[in-house]
Amino acid sequence: MALQRRENDLIAGLREWAAAHGRSRYKAALIPLDDVWEVFRRVPNRNVDEAFEPAVLAGALDTLEAAGLIEQVQRRTPEKVSLPVKVRLLAQAPPPVVPPMPMWHPALTWLASYWATATAKQRSAYAAIDRWLKSGADLFRIPLRERALEIFGTFGSAADFPMPEKTFDTLASGPLFSDSARLDELLQAFRPPPPLITETFPLEESDSHYCRVGAGDVLFVVENSTTWWSLVESLPADHRLGYVAWGLGGTFRASIRAIKAKHGITQIRYFGDLDTSGLRIPLRASATALDLGLPPVQPAQRLYQVLQSLGQPHPAAPKEASVSAATAGELAQWLPAPCRTGGTQLLLDGNRLAQEWVSYRYLQQSSDWYDDVR
Repeated sequence: MALQRRENDLIAGLREWAAAHGRSRYKAALIPLDDVWEVFRRVPNRNVDEAFEPAVLAGALDTLEAAGLIEQVQRRTPEKVSLPVKVRLLAQAPPPVVPPMPMWHPALTWLASYWATATAKQRSAYAAIDRWLKSGADLFRIPLRERALEIFGTFGSAADFPMPEKTFDTLASGPLFSDSARLDELLQAFRPPPPLITETFPLEESDSHYCRVGAGDVLFVVENSTTWWSLVESLPADHRLGYVAWGLGGTFRASIRAIKAKHGITQIRYFGDLDTSGLRIPLRASATALDLGLPPVQPAQRLYQVLQSLGQPHPAAPKEASVSAATAGELAQWLPAPCRTGGTQLLLDGNRLAQEWVSYRYLQQSSDWYDDVR
C-alpha cells in the first residue's frame, strides 16, 4: 500500500521515537497518545488544508493501520473525534540473511553485484549452476528441460527444486533467468518446440499429437514433449516405427481410442517418468486398448533400463510419495522384468525418475536403446 508523504513522515517519526526509547525495531512497541501527538506535530505539512487536527491525525492513524504498520488499542479518548490512548508500532521484519557468495566460475563472476538483492530461489539456482559449471560438465547441447534436470537434479536440493526438470518453467526473473538467449548460451541448451503435427489420427478430441516417422507398424508413445523431440531426432534409419506420439500425461488413456485398424499398428510401446502416475498411465491405457481390441501398451525395455542406470532418484510429489507395498509391486509389474525390483523400491522410497534423464545427448551418442524401436 503506497503512503502519502504525511503518513510516511509520521511512521518514520514513530520509529525514531521507538529507537530513542530503546525499543528494538524487530519488536512491537506501545506509544502513548501524548507521544504520538508530539511526533505528529513535527511532521511537515501535516495539515495544509487547516482541518480539525484530531481528525487529520485519526485519518493518518487509520491509514497506517490499514497498511499493517501500526495497531490502535481498543481504549480510546472520549472526545468527539476519538483517538486511541496508545498506538502499537508493529515490528519490522528483520533483513533476510544473505548466505555467503560462491567463488564464482569465470562465466558467472558478473552475478556478484546481484547476489545481495537476489531472491532465495534465484541464489539457490545461481549456486547450483555454478557447481554444475565447475564440475567439468559435458556441454553437448541438449534441450533446456534436460539441462535443468541435469543441473538441479544433481547440484540442487530437493527442497529448492522439487521438480528439477521444470525449474525454468517458472524461474524467469532476475538478470540471468529473464534473458533466455543469455541463459541458453551459458547452459548450452535450446528449447525444442512441442511436437509439430505432420500427420494426425482423426481425433474426436485433439488431446494427443502423433507424428508420422515411417511406414512401420509400431506406435511409440512418449509421456513428455522434450523426450518426444529428443527421441524423434535420434531415431536410427532402420527403425520399425510408424508413429511417435506425445502422450500428454494422462490424456493418453483417452486418445488411444483414436487408433483405427487402417493405421496398421500391431504394437504400442511406451516410455515415461518412473513414478506412480508414470506407471498408472500406461497400465490404464493398456486396459482401454485391450477393451478396444488393440494391442496392449508395452514398456520400452532398454529405455527404462537406461533410465534406472542414468537417473538420480528425486523425491516424488507429496500426492505420489506414499504407496503400499502391494500397490508398488502391482505398478512395477508392468515394467520390463529387469526393472521391476528397482522400480518397486523406488516407489516404496517415495522417489521418482524423470524420463528427461535419458537425454538427447545419450540418444545421439548411444545405440543400445535401438532395440526399442526395431
